[in-house]
Formats: sequence, structure tokens, C-alpha cells
Amino acid sequence: MIKNYIKIAWRKLWKNKVYSLINILGLALGISVTLIIALWVNSELKYDRFYTITDRLYQVYTRDAFDGEQHTWGGTPAVLGPILKEEHPEIEHMARVWNIDHRIHTDATSGFKATGIASDAAFFNLFDFQFINGNKLTPIDRPDAIVLTASMAKKLFGSLDVIGRHLELDTITSLIVEAVIQDIPHNSKFEGVDFFCSWNYLSKTGQTFSDSWTAYNHQTYVSLKEGIDLTTFNNKVEKLVTNHTNGETKASIYLYPASRWHLYNKSVNGHMVEGNMVTLRMFSLIGLFILLIACINFINLSTAGAERSAKEVGVRKVVGASKKSLIQQFLLESIIITLFAGIVALSLIVLALPIFNSIIQGNISINDQSLFFWGLFILFLIVSAIGAGIYPAFVLSSFEPTKTLKGNVSASRSGLKPRQILVILQFVISICLGICTFIISQQIRYGQDRKSGYDQSNLVYFPLEGRLDNNYEALRNELIQQDIASSVTKSWGRISRYGSNSWGYAWPNSKPEDYDVVFNNMNVDRDFIKTMGIRLLRGRDIDINKHPSDSTAVLLNEAAVNRMGLSDPIGVQIIAAKGTPYEKTLNVVGIIQDFVWQSPYDDIAPMLIQGPNWSDYVHIRLNPSRSLASNIANVELILKKYNPDFPTDLHFVDQEYAKKFASQKRTANLTGLFSGLAIFIACLGLFGLVSFSTTQRQKEVGIRKVLGASVAGIVSMLSKDFLKLVILAILIASPIAWWLMNKWLDSFVHRVDISLGTFIMAGALAVALALITISTLAIRAALSNPVKTLRDE
Repeated sequence: MIKNYIKIAWRKLWKNKVYSLINILGLALGISVTLIIALWVNSELKYDRFYTITDRLYQVYTRDAFDGEQHTWGGTPAVLGPILKEEHPEIEHMARVWNIDHRIHTDATSGFKATGIASDAAFFNLFDFQFINGNKLTPIDRPDAIVLTASMAKKLFGSLDVIGRHLELDTITSLIVEAVIQDIPHNSKFEGVDFFCSWNYLSKTGQTFSDSWTAYNHQTYVSLKEGIDLTTFNNKVEKLVTNHTNGETKASIYLYPASRWHLYNKSVNGHMVEGNMVTLRMFSLIGLFILLIACINFINLSTAGAERSAKEVGVRKVVGASKKSLIQQFLLESIIITLFAGIVALSLIVLALPIFNSIIQGNISINDQSLFFWGLFILFLIVSAIGAGIYPAFVLSSFEPTKTLKGNVSASRSGLKPRQILVILQFVISICLGICTFIISQQIRYGQDRKSGYDQSNLVYFPLEGRLDNNYEALRNELIQQDIASSVTKSWGRISRYGSNSWGYAWPNSKPEDYDVVFNNMNVDRDFIKTMGIRLLRGRDIDINKHPSDSTAVLLNEAAVNRMGLSDPIGVQIIAAKGTPYEKTLNVVGIIQDFVWQSPYDDIAPMLIQGPNWSDYVHIRLNPSRSLASNIANVELILKKYNPDFPTDLHFVDQEYAKKFASQKRTANLTGLFSGLAIFIACLGLFGLVSFSTTQRQKEVGIRKVLGASVAGIVSMLSKDFLKLVILAILIASPIAWWLMNKWLDSFVHRVDISLGTFIMAGALAVALALITISTLAIRAALSNPVKTLRDE
């Protein structure tokens, strides 16, 4: 019996090759897209959840109010960690983390920049990365110990057998390799870290923060002993900072679970809420919707072919076939199509995964999630086969033999048929995705079109490291004298990337609550304004060579002047860290135009740009009259001259600024890709339905042509019913997309206004694509020979 069913099913599929191919391709696309999204979502959900003690692992977060708003972040004072563990026996392990970027080298290598972490000895008790060899128990207990990742060990020594070998960081410290671990997994917050060294290493570099309660520039991680209730513990430690500063700070602390670090990473009103999780939910729904569109194609084409199979069903019923056997027959056809679609889907996934990884900048693979992938693949095949096949099977098996043998199986033309409702649903989803893509792209352009406030062209920077600090003046003079650069400046922080902020300032007529106003901070040397191309509104630039007192000089941006309420700011004195041992008086020497330092979609924050104190970057304004390639080559030669032990590390400011849009661009690219696939699958199904419709109405077309109907009139007749469905879908999709995009845009301070033109453009595109799909077949039918059609009838 089964063998007979398979033969019949195969013959029918082969006879209707076009419909079968549309079903297979549509389902394959739906399954492959949904599976790729599922792999991505599953990978994101596993972020920082693979540690042995993940359920007891926490990062200490700080919560405080600034300028009337609650904020929370993952920075803590270095002094906090040891006191927290000492005073609370509920804590099992504690490790502070300080991120470092240093040149790392051996006697045999010239070295290169590497990303590392200095941490307490308990770090590897909290984060049990996989050890390859070496000391697994106390790998960073000693001040001169270092742990390398496998890639870094091979890069430095060409081997993993490196235990006991010596290397140097920034020519300052000689360290001994204590252990080698596997490369940090991509779904860890420490991805990209090349080495780990002892917390005591920091004292050798002159970086000590042991007694400061005001420097929130470290991360602190802890594990709680089993059975400790998180809420109870958080209530207990909340006021620890306040108690240890005698009430001078109102900051509170709490433990934030590892399971939420990656997905709930957005601070709103002092609480961490959904950040990446919103994106995952959105694309999970998109994946399911695309699979739904593909299944709708299957259902529509199967039910549309009901009349073609009607007489067969009638004959089989007359000769005794049961409804159950007919359902089994049609379900088997569905299963065969789904199996073929599954095979095609696997091929598409293998081809598409590298492209998808390049868009999300990820490293998703089937091998890493094989059990999850194959389980979901089989589940999708079952759901698609049964879900898409069960409705057509019941519809076809329900035909009455007397009506089918007479050819009378057409449904009533009044109202919307289920098939039409499904077509509308397909296009509602597709058009909604298309509108969202347009609006996301408009929001990206809105941010890109916002003036940055400085000249990004021909502006490059590099880290001030190695011998460059001592050789800075010679370096600067040579760059200018050789006409490579028009100006050079050094600074603490980069112009293109947000660096640091602080609070605790007082100014004339300021109030006690103004102490909590947060200001962005930079320290700069002479020619800062000239090099950056920032507009000076009043006063002058900082220049300690001309004005020796400029070590306490400060530039204010417009936002700072407005926030302070200063009508005549030049010469005003600002007191920093008032009432603390670090109190310092700053003198306002200039006012500059606001420039974008954080996100282009946020308000520009008040900013204090202070005189030279310490510097970590050099910015160069390249000579625009010379070729860029020549300028860069010459800069690299001069850097090698003054800093031969370090590789050149030049960055273009305009490229760095473009990275501010990376997240939105990724969302736009993915939404655009999936909306395009959704529309393609929907049009594929529409093509099949129109093909079936024109075939069924061949006699009517022939009669109309004999009676004198024009080609345009026949095309209109065949097209209008389908176009009505698309237009109705546009009317339904538009308010849905408007609501969704307004919710998304609410997360931006500076946002684009949603215009009617966006919906008109998206609707026109949907109608055009539908019209092209429909007209391809409608015109062919209208041009057919009526004599041949009527003779065949």
C-alpha cells in the first residue's frame, strides 16, 4: 500500500513540475533561513553560560544618580573587591579585572600589540577556560606569571610547548609563561583576549588604584557559595561603598548574574534591561514568519491544485477509497516535497553561513551546535510536512464524488477565500519587513548626515607607546618640517571614540545637586583644536608652551556652558573633585563647538577638555596636498625611527567614526536580507497561483478574445484580483510597521521622523513586484491562440 502511495505521489509531483519546484524552493528557503537564525539565536543564548559555576557567577555592578537620572554600569573601584570578599563569607571567589593593550615580544620576535587582562589569582576559579598545559591550579599567583592563549603561544614561539619561556610586555616587565589555554570561545565576554597576568603586574607599570573609591574603572567578579540567595545578598551589600566613604558617595552595588551579561546589557533608569535580547526576539520572529510564508505557499498551491485533482479524488471515492486513505496519500506527497526541500535547505545553509557570519561578524557553525541543529532540522521537517500538508489533505479528501465528477468544485466567489487570506498574510509580513528595512536605513543615514563637529578627512591617530612619549617633540617636529602633517597633537583619549567621564565639579552659582552632573573628559596638548578641525567659538586653544599655567586650563563645549548657565565663561574658575584630597582649580580659556564623541543618536554631553596631564594617543592632520599613500608611508617610517621596538598601529578617524553605526547597519542588513527573501518567497507563491489561475481560465480568455477583448483588458482581468490582495496587505502592514518602528526609534534621542513617503515607496515596490510576477503569466495567457484553446476544450 505504502509503495503504491509513493508511486502515485511521485507521478503527480513529476507531472506538475513547476508547482513542485516552487514548493520545494520556497520551503527550502524558509527552512534554511529559520535554521540559520536559530543557530545564531542559540549561540547568543549560550554567551557566558558555559562556565562550570555559571549559575553562581556574578559581576559587581554600580548604581548611582547623576543629574537627576539613575545609571548603572559594570565598573567598580579596585579597592572594592578585597573588602567585599573579606566582609562577606558568602563569597567563594573574587577577581578584579583590568584590561591592558601592550606590545608583547620575545628575544626572537620584534613583537606586536596584544590584548590582555591583569587579574587576581582566583580568576581561573571563576572562568574555567580549557587548559592545554602548565599550571592549572595557580597560574597567575606570581607577579611574573603569564598565561597565553594557544594562538598567542604559536604566534610568539611557534609552539605550544612554552612553559617556563620568557617574554616581555612593553619592554617594562619580563614575565614567565606559566600555562597555555585554548583560545577564548567567541561566546565569552573575554573573546579576543590573548594573555592573562597577575594583578600585581600593575604595580610594576606604575598603575596603582588600591585606595581610591572614586575610580570606577575596574570590573569585579565573584562567585557565591551554594545555597546563597541573590536578592538577600544584594540587599546586604547594597550600601557597602557608602559605608566605606562615610556617606560621601551615594553609589550602591549589586551582583549581576552571568546569564544576563550579554542579552540584558542596556541600562535604563538604573536597571539593566533587554538590549541584545530585543534583537534576538525580533529576528526569531522574522525567521518563523519566513517559514510561515513558505508553508503558506505550500498550502495555497496544494489547495489551488484541488480542481486539477478533483476528478481523481471523485473516481477513487466511487471505487471505495476511504477519506483516511486519501488523507494519507496527500500527506505523503507533502512529506516527499518536504524531504526534497530539506536536502536543498542543507545545501543553502552550507553556502549561506559564511555570508551570514560576515554580516553579524560571528563564527557560527553547525559543528558547534550539531545536536541542536539536527534536532531542530528534523523538527522543522515534521512541522512543515504536517503543518503545510494537513489542511490541503483534508480539503481535497472532503470533495463530494458527485460534484467532482461533474467538475463542480469551485468555491463561492463571495467574500475572501482561505487561500486569499493566506496570500494577504504572506504579503503583510513581507511588506512589513520591507517598510522596517526602509526606516532603519533612514535612521542610519540620519546619524551619518549629522555633523560630527570636527574634520574627519586626513586625520589619523596612533597609540603613544614605547619610546614615543619621550620622543614626542622630535616626532612632532619632523612630521611638520617634512610637510607630512599640517598639525599634530597628543591627548588622553581619541576624538572618534568615547573615553571617560567624571563628576564632582563646582562653578560660580552652582548648587549642591550640580555635584552629580556628569562631564565627558579629555586631556589634550597644544594644537588640539587645529588638528581636530573643531570650531573655536571664544577664547583660545590650550598651549602649555606659550602659557605655562595651561596645565590647569580647560576648554568647554557648548553643552557644558549651557548646563553651567555661564553667560561669560572665559576666565571662570571650575573646581574639580571639590572637598576631596584631589581638589583642583581649573581655568576656562576657550569655548568650542559641540562635537560628537559618543553616539550620533544621543544628545551631546557637557565636556571638559583639560590641559596636558597624561596622554595615550597622538592625532595627526595629514597634509591634504600630498597623496594619502605617500603620507602614510612617511608616517610609518618616522614612527619606526623613533619607536623601533613597536609595530606601527595607525588608524583613520573617519573609519573609526563609521563604526558607531555598526549595530544599526547590521540590523538593517539582516532585515533587508530577510525582507528580500520573504518577498521573493511570497512572489514565488504568487507566481504559482497566477499560473494555476490562468490555466483554469483558458477557456474564458479564449472566448473573450474571440469576442474582441484587448490584450490589456485580459491582463487586467487576470491581474486585478491578485493586485487587490496585495493592496489590502499594504493597508494592513503599514500601521503594524509604523507601530513597530516607532517602538524601535524610541530608543534613540535623535531619530528620523517616519514619513508617509516611506509607506508609499514600500507599497509601490510591493505592487510593482507583484505586477511583474502576475503580468509575466497574464500577458502570455492573453497572447495565446484562442482557436487552439477552444478546440482543446
